[in-house]
Amino acid sequence: MPIKLMRGSTYRRLLHERDEARKRGQDAADAAGAEGERLEKELVALRTEHTEQTERLDSLVAKRVDDRIADMNISRRRFEQLADDRTELVELYITRLYALSCWFAQESATDGSNRGLFILLVDRRNMDEHNFSNFHEGQEEYIQQPGFQGIARAPHLFSPVCREILDYMGAKDVRFGPEGDVVGYEERDGAVLVDLQGVMYRSRQMVEGVRTHKVYSKVERLMKGSARHNAAIYASSLDEVLVSIVVSEETNQVTVFRDGKFVDAYDPHRDEQITREQYFGEPGGEPRLAKVEPLAGGSPAPSIPEELIDSESV
Repeated sequence: MPIKLMRGSTYRRLLHERDEARKRGQDAADAAGAEGERLEKELVALRTEHTEQTERLDSLVAKRVDDRIADMNISRRRFEQLADDRTELVELYITRLYALSCWFAQESATDGSNRGLFILLVDRRNMDEHNFSNFHEGQEEYIQQPGFQGIARAPHLFSPVCREILDYMGAKDVRFGPEGDVVGYEERDGAVLVDLQGVMYRSRQMVEGVRTHKVYSKVERLMKGSARHNAAIYASSLDEVLVSIVVSEETNQVTVFRDGKFVDAYDPHRDEQITREQYFGEPGGEPRLAKVEPLAGGSPAPSIPEELIDSESV
């Protein structure tokens, strides 16, 4: 087969195109390198700024703490003990509310009533009046009907009476038609607020801001649930809310939210705990609440520490 020689002009053109391509590649690499160096310098600057701001914030917090300790006329050790006591108290209340919610859910699952419940543990000292309301003005006239009035003030959450309050809040009012037949049911919507004194001090509370963009920027993505779950996970991100607990009226499932995130859930039908890993389908941390186990004999119910069971009525 004869060899076809390349014309000199064609060869020179190809060499020129090759050199141009190499030059463009080198220019692009140089530009990328320069951009990388610029971004690296910006990252270093941002890290330095973040460190400085963190140090300033830590200094301000330390000064505020020192000022507070001086105002209280106590030692730093005593102040730290009080802070630890508060943390333990919050966890104790959360455990109690979780146990009450599990009891409520199991009773609902057993009798098939499918009642819903919404509980918030809040720090009343940090309450923002714009975050909660009784009901919107458009619903005020409707809600003023006697059948929809909630509790004015409930007892301490370690009192046996508090279970009656939760039963009341979860109950549904029957709606009758003109001929006396049942045409539907109305729920007692809204959250029950519990303060750090352990008192269920307010009921039928609506969480404001749930239908705004703030929900999506402050909380974890809700995998499933109702409008009540949306309100609960959003409420848990508020500064004054320490925990949100919801009992689903559809599934009786108890769900716990803290800091705008799902913690875990309890299924009363299977008596099983649902962890973050199971909920999201990927590793997401260990559950922050203990496994709920049925009591020996009788219908299953969540276990709680003996000191909670033996507490006196308030």
